[in-house]
Order: sequence, then C-alpha cells, then structure tokens
Amino acid sequence: MTDDFSSAHVPLPTERHPESFQVPAVKRSEIWHPDGSVVLQAQDTQWRVHFSVLAMHSSFFRGMLGLPQPPDQPSVDGCPIIELLGDSVEDVENVLRALYDPSVFHIFTCYVWFPDRHPDFFFLQKALPFSVIASHLRLGRKYDFGADLETIVERITHENPTTLEGYDALKTGNSYHPTRIVHYQGLLYDTITLAGENNLLSVLPCAYYRALVGTIPADIFDGVPRGDGSVATLSPIHRRACNLGRTALLRAQWDSGNTFGWTDDSPEEIGCRDPFGCGQKKYAFFRRHVVRGSLAPFCSVSYVDSLSLCRMCTPDVKAKMITGRQRMWDLLPAYFDLPPWSELKNDP
Repeated sequence: MTDDFSSAHVPLPTERHPESFQVPAVKRSEIWHPDGSVVLQAQDTQWRVHFSVLAMHSSFFRGMLGLPQPPDQPSVDGCPIIELLGDSVEDVENVLRALYDPSVFHIFTCYVWFPDRHPDFFFLQKALPFSVIASHLRLGRKYDFGADLETIVERITHENPTTLEGYDALKTGNSYHPTRIVHYQGLLYDTITLAGENNLLSVLPCAYYRALVGTIPADIFDGVPRGDGSVATLSPIHRRACNLGRTALLRAQWDSGNTFGWTDDSPEEIGCRDPFGCGQKKYAFFRRHVVRGSLAPFCSVSYVDSLSLCRMCTPDVKAKMITGRQRMWDLLPAYFDLPPWSELKNDP
C-alpha cells in the first residue's frame, strides 16, 4: 500500500474550498507527522497524517486510491488538503489519536486483518469516555471505519442490552453502573441522544428505562447537569417516549401475569399456610409501592425473601416474578411506543 495521494480525488462527504484555507487562524494539531502524505482539516485545525493509515482502516478513504486529482487541489508542504465538512475538531482528534497511538495500534490491526476476533477491550481501557465513544461512532459511520465502528457499537449495546439476561448481568443488586463507558451525571440522556442520532434503535428501550429509574421525573423536562456545568437534555421525541413509558410501566407492573401481578392472587388458591398473614403482607407491599410510585418491574426476585411469606407462597411468588419479569422485558419496547425487539435493528 502506498502513501501516494497525488492522483486521488476526494468525493463527498468531503469537499475542497480553496478560499477557506486562506484564513490565517488555522492551527496545527499535535498529530502532525513530517512524513505524512495528506493534511486533514476540520474547522480551524489541520492534521498531517499518512493516507495509507486512513485507507487501511476506512473503506471510504481506501476507495479514493487511484482516482484523478484536479490541478487546483490546495496543499500544505506539498500535501493535498482534505476538508472534513461538518466534523468537529474533537471528533477528528479522538479518531486520529486512536489510529496513531502506538500502545493501541496493534489492536486496530487485529480488527482489520482478523475481523472475526473481538477481544473484550478497546484502547487498552476497560471503560472509555463517552466523548471518545461518540466521536468514533459519528466518524466511523461517515467514513466507514468498519472494525472501529463495530467495536464501538458493541460497547454501547453491551451497556444497553436487548435481553433480560444481559440486563441482569450488569446489575449489582438492584443498582447499575456502566463498566465499558466512563460514568458521569447525564450519561443516560447523552446515550439516548447518541443512539437516536445514529440509528442504534435496539439501545433505546433499555436506555429509556434506565433514564426513568436513574433520574427523577422532573429531569426528563429539565435535563441533568453534567460535571462541566453543561446540561444533558432530551429532545421532544425522547421526552415523549420516556413519559409514555413511565405511565405504561407503572400500570403494567401490577397487571396479572406481570412482575407484581401476584399481589392480587388469593392465598388459598396456592395452598397458603397463613392466608391472613400472607394476604396482609402482599397488600402492604402493593399499597406501599403504589403510594410511592415505585417503578421496579425488573427488580431482583430475591427481594421476595424480605416479605417473609409462608413456605408455600414464597416459591410461588418467585416463580411468578420470574415469568412476569420476562414478559415485561419482552414487551418493553411497546411501553415506549417502539416496534418489537425483533424489529429494532442497529443501522450505524
């Protein structure tokens, strides 16, 4: 593979605007290789890199090889300039740092040449900052950094699974903390926004649910302050989905056959050893959580032990909760007015 870019033509989504390169405020990034063969520019920043590196990881850039280059192509130090329209400096910097970091380059090489191998890490960090995740998803889609994009999508979907087993595996008790994305206040809302903008539709049901149980109702409208002083907010379409989901889930979790439907069962029907006592305990549980507005359709089945029901009711309630939790998970997309799980595809 050659670094010769002298005969390459740059198609959309990149364009050339010679006049834009006359602005004296253009800065050089620290990613500036003296032997680089092409200069990328996003907004007011330039990077000098090797076209062969870009082509190795991106089918978009690989497709430019051998295309004719017009004579008026702007250049810097003899290197043609490709203006990346619509891309942020942060996104380009994040992606190029990954491609050029010697400590992780072998990981990308592994992904490119052996795409069926997917080690359980990326960048040698177990958890990546959300900004890095977002950059690689956006540019991975736009320029088809195939292996990079695949691992990023896997990381997001791991944190927001499509199965109840996957959801339960990420919990410690009834609490959840992300393991592959660095946590911060506002992460839930930012994940929803990113997934919606990049067609990761299978992520939305779990992310919506987590947003409901991980924040207070007012946050759906007001947003959640991030650590840097900015506020993570939801667009109207996502606010609508969350509000529909909250109302639907609060009602459905008590329906017969769902997670807490057993609260309305007659103790005598299952051979209860203490009909009055178990009946009172079930009613007290129901009343307490209805009054509080508790939303917990996927709470741990082990919670039943704390109710101190009789030895006949306890296993019966646990079995019904197991079935009810699964039923509600299967219907989770519908509570947010989304298509069934089978129709929620990721198309990054």
